[in-house]
Amino acid sequence: MPLPPVTFELTEKYLLITGHGTRDSLTSMAEASAQIYRKMQETNSRYLLVDYRKLQINVHLNEAFNIVKRYEVIQPGLKDAVIAAVFEKPGLEFGNYWKEIALKRGFFIEIFEDMKLAEEWLLNQMTK
Repeated sequence: MPLPPVTFELTEKYLLITGHGTRDSLTSMAEASAQIYRKMQETNSRYLLVDYRKLQINVHLNEAFNIVKRYEVIQPGLKDAVIAAVFEKPGLEFGNYWKEIALKRGFFIEIFEDMKLAEEWLLNQMTK
């Protein structure tokens, strides 16, 4: 049985989100972000550690812009979140472009290649 697009683990301090499978369209990205947003609201979590290391991203970089525009309209509460996202090398270009667009539009996202560094950064944001 294949894994869902995202799985969740609520820790004491943050919501751990793990991406699975492939994102090959804006629709698949939107479905995953909707699940994340619902879980964020359901658990009242503001701090998100997102593990996209095993996720395959097969969309054009322009889709990073489109998904952020979608956040603004459909998931405006994501602007209250602090997001540390971890990518492997193949997804890093998309991740960095996503971050760049998101920051310009009022979202708080940082990109990492190392889970430990991402977690440390996220925990540090809680004390600011």
